[in-house]
This record gives sequence, C-alpha cells and structure tokens, in this order.
Amino acid sequence: MRYIQDSATGELIPADQYHQRDNASAAVHGDIEAFVSPIDGSVIDDRAKLRAHNKRHNVADNRAWGPDWYDRKAKERQADLNGQTKQAKADRIEAIKYAADKHNYRR
Repeated sequence: MRYIQDSATGELIPADQYHQRDNASAAVHGDIEAFVSPIDGSVIDDRAKLRAHNKRHNVADNRAWGPDWYDRKAKERQADLNGQTKQAKADRIEAIKYAADKHNYRR
C-alpha cells in the first residue's frame, strides 16, 4: 500500500484516500523572450525548451537567483581570497601547531 504525507498535518494517508487541499493556487507565467543559447547556439523561445536545454547541458538559468545572491557570493569569494573564512583560519591554526610541534621535535 502506498501512502502520501499530508503537508499541513504531517499525517500519512493511504494514497487512494488522499485529497489535495484546494488552498493551492495556480501560477501563470508569461512567455520568455527568445534568445540564442551561448552553449550550443540553439534558439530557445519557450519555457519547455529552456528546461530541456538546461537539463541536457546540466546548467541553471541565472534568473533563478536574485541580485542579493550575487552580492553574497561576491563577499564570500572576497573573504576566501583574503583568507578570512572559517576554513582558512582553521588551516592557519593547524599550520602554526604543526610548525610549533616540528620545532619542538628538533630540539
């Protein structure tokens, strides 16, 4: 027997008895402007072609992320280049411990 988990209550309900709630609304998306793929040169003029193209080439549409995502990633990249990430700090501490142990071992 197959069960479906009710998203509101978390309760498992037999699939043949499950009825989806009517509080879900439909979303209508407008057409996309046609463009030429920079990957393979194909013309993409509808959402189905875009989804198939992205899946075929294992890529994602950059419109899926907002400007705040790019700002955050730029800050993360800069922190990584400057050695200000948690991993960079942990690596420096480990290097200092290693150097101190190596120095003490030679004596």
